[in-house]
Amino acid sequence: MQPPAPFPPGPGPAAASPAAVAAALARHLAARGITGIYTATTYKFAVISVTAELTVWTNGQQLWCNRHGQRHTWPAADLAAAAARIAALARSAGDSGRSPDSGNRM
Repeated sequence: MQPPAPFPPGPGPAAASPAAVAAALARHLAARGITGIYTATTYKFAVISVTAELTVWTNGQQLWCNRHGQRHTWPAADLAAAAARIAALARSAGDSGRSPDSGNRM
């Protein structure tokens, strides 16, 4: 499966590694109470599973996701602002900000 294509990169400084951006985003989200985050990285991309309903991709320069058919993008250079918007998306439409199995106790 190929990740969704990002918008073309804009001018600016060299991108951070996708792994570094994913790790920093996970820390920012955890500070906002979003836990149970999973990340996977390669040389070119990282995927951040924020909730069962929300997955964010990064190439080190941009972060992006599709939510309810709408494309959302943020510059990786402003992770605090991106994390605030991603946390809001995670909490919208019934996402709890917890890992998918955290409420399924038997």
